Amino acid sequence: MRWLLGPGRDRWNSRSTSSRTCGPGGSPQVRATRLLFSGTWLTAAFGAFAAYWLLSAGLTWAPDYLHEVSGLTTKQSGAVVTATAVGNAVVLLAHGLLARRASRRGTAPRLPAGLGGGLLMCVAALSIAVFAEVDSVGLKIALMVGPMALTNVILTVSQTAVARITPAGQRGVVLGALAFVYALAGILSPLVTGRMVDADASVPAGYRSAYLLMAGLVAAAGVLAVCFLCPERDAARLGMAETPPAVH
Repeated sequence: MRWLLGPGRDRWNSRSTSSRTCGPGGSPQVRATRLLFSGTWLTAAFGAFAAYWLLSAGLTWAPDYLHEVSGLTTKQSGAVVTATAVGNAVVLLAHGLLARRASRRGTAPRLPAGLGGGLLMCVAALSIAVFAEVDSVGLKIALMVGPMALTNVILTVSQTAVARITPAGQRGVVLGALAFVYALAGILSPLVTGRMVDADASVPAGYRSAYLLMAGLVAAAGVLAVCFLCPERDAARLGMAETPPAVH
C-alpha cells in the first residue's frame, strides 16, 4: 500500500514549521480539525460516501430490480450482478495500474486528482440517470457493467488525496475517519432504497426514484470533486511541502 499512501516520510519546508506541532518521537503533526475540515478531506469523504451508496444499493437491491422491473429470471439476475462485480474490479484494477505506471515513471497524471475523479463521477451519474429512465434491458446491463462502475474510482482517489495532505504519523486516524464516513453508506443505502421502493405507488416507480437519488448524489460528488478536491493546494495551506519519492 506504500504506492497508494505515498512515501513513509514526508518532507517539510522550513517556513511552515510554526504552523505544526510535533508528536511522540518528534514527527510533525497538523491539528486534526484542520485536516478533517479541509476541502480535500470533506470532498473525498462525500465522494467516497456517494460511490459506496451506489455500490451497496447495487449489491443489495440490483437482483430484485432486475427480476421485478426488468423481468429477468433469478439466474439471469445473478449473472448480471456477477458481471457488474467483475466490471467494478476491472475499473479499480485499471485505475490502479495506470496510477502505478505514472508513479514508476515519475510523471504527473494528465488530469489533477479532483478533476479526473470528478469527471468520471459525472459520467457515472449521467449513466445512472439513463439507467433509471430507459426500458431496454440490454442497455441497462451495459450501463451497470460499464459506465456506472466508474464511480468506484473515487474510492481510491479519495484515499490517495487524503493521504497526500496528512502527515505520515496521522494517516491511520485520518484515513480511518474517511472509512467511517463512507461505510455509513453501506447501512443507509439499502435501508433508504428499500423504504423508497415500499413507499412509492409501484415497485418500478420506487426503484426509479431510488436510482435518480443515487444519480443526484454521484453528480453532486463529482462537481464538488472538480471544485474542491485539490490535495496540492490543501497540502500547501496546511504547511506541507510534498517531495515526490525517488523512482527506481
